[in-house]
Amino acid sequence: MSTSGLNIILTTLLSFQGDEIYFKYESALVGRTFYDAVFSYNKCSVIGLMLSDGTVKILPPSNTIINIDDQIIVIAEDDDKIILSFDYLLRINNQYSGPTSSSVINHNTVLLAKSMTREATKRIERTLILGWNNKAPLIAKELDTYVAHGSELHILTNSDEITQFINQQLVNELTEQKLFVHSGSLTNKFDLEKLNLFSYHYIILLANEESEQQNLIKEADAECLICLLYLQNIIDRSNNEKTFNIITEMYDIRNRQLVNTTSADDFIVSPNLISKYISQLSENKNINKVYDVLLTAGGPEIYLCLASMFVPLETAISYHQILQATLKYKCLAIGYRLMQYSHDKTRFFGIVLNPDKQEQIIFSKNDKIIILAENFMSSAPIVVHTNYKFQNTRF
Repeated sequence: MSTSGLNIILTTLLSFQGDEIYFKYESALVGRTFYDAVFSYNKCSVIGLMLSDGTVKILPPSNTIINIDDQIIVIAEDDDKIILSFDYLLRINNQYSGPTSSSVINHNTVLLAKSMTREATKRIERTLILGWNNKAPLIAKELDTYVAHGSELHILTNSDEITQFINQQLVNELTEQKLFVHSGSLTNKFDLEKLNLFSYHYIILLANEESEQQNLIKEADAECLICLLYLQNIIDRSNNEKTFNIITEMYDIRNRQLVNTTSADDFIVSPNLISKYISQLSENKNINKVYDVLLTAGGPEIYLCLASMFVPLETAISYHQILQATLKYKCLAIGYRLMQYSHDKTRFFGIVLNPDKQEQIIFSKNDKIIILAENFMSSAPIVVHTNYKFQNTRF
């Protein structure tokens, strides 16, 4: 699954044009801790370790000692950019032994501390899937690992065969979600209006299976775009504030600009991501171990959370301080998102990955920090309802 911005993050990490994930032996860090490694580079983001036996540890405990045969796992612009900062030893030995700067502590961190020191509580969620293809059962089962018992999964389809599969097979494979099937088409505005869209937390658009089987990519994308326009119209005509998040699947990346003009919060270009992933595997077979961790329930994952949970707003703060603030709560910043640019392609939709640690940032109310965390908000595979304290993401 994806949420707002996460598809862009994954596309970047899987491409060969921006920041990517690399593995490196770093003899200068042998005997040091993972915490030390995080602050040892000005323009690289250390996210984990690959141990001598090939085991990948994403976001290991901060006090984990780096052994001689371990490799660091790092996000960097290129492999030749993975360069230790000149003064990293001084920084490790002196700067972090003192008290944490009061400038990165505010009343919200008290709330965060409480939530991070206990197991995250799953919440009851209502999700709506519009359309159907062979990924839908996998999405349904993945959602089942995140939501609380009593959650609901509603599916809109006009296929008797799919309805039969849902009622006879899929219903037996879900333990936390109640299944509801609605008869209708995602390109029929009347069918969409009957669904009471504002009662859901998340709406997922999938290209219909018939279109996918016939390789009618343009038609499949057109159906999703038509549905998005109908959803936008329903939202515009309503007196209610949009409280749900919309994620749509697309086959043609050239439709990104059209999606950005609608109410969609994010989109997934399936063939584009798959081809990039295969290309990465051809360069480094160990990369699949990293994504196995990041994309599997139960381990560290990528989230976008409100910046105000870690740092003060409307105040210049260095990315170095942001890293310190996130590590206090057993999560790790890898970037941020400025929401004023969320629809600006020239500004990478507001997303900044792997910033320089000396960079100064001023966050506003809805801006996000991109983090790696485990069980940060286990109930939310996609962006949480705005009434919740955290707004986070997972793919």
